Amino acid sequence: MSVENSIEDTTESIMSALSDHNLSDADKEEISKIVGQLLVKTVEKTTKNQVEAAANCCGPELDLAHQIRDEMNRKKEILISNLKAMR
Repeated sequence: MSVENSIEDTTESIMSALSDHNLSDADKEEISKIVGQLLVKTVEKTTKNQVEAAANCCGPELDLAHQIRDEMNRKKEILISNLKAMR
């Protein structure tokens, strides 16, 4: 499942759970924004943990660890840009 589909499914589930509360469009937008921010924070923390793990296990081959870190950070930035564009 793509990130976009996950966001849509999650937002729809939240809206369904709150359907009895007559939310305004602004409220719905705020909920979507909160979900997006949570995903960005999750991606950032996960990437940080992965980079640290790569550096720890590749200590003697620090060059390889740097290459892995750079690639992970590049992909993280692309994902975050895509998430922000969905707002």
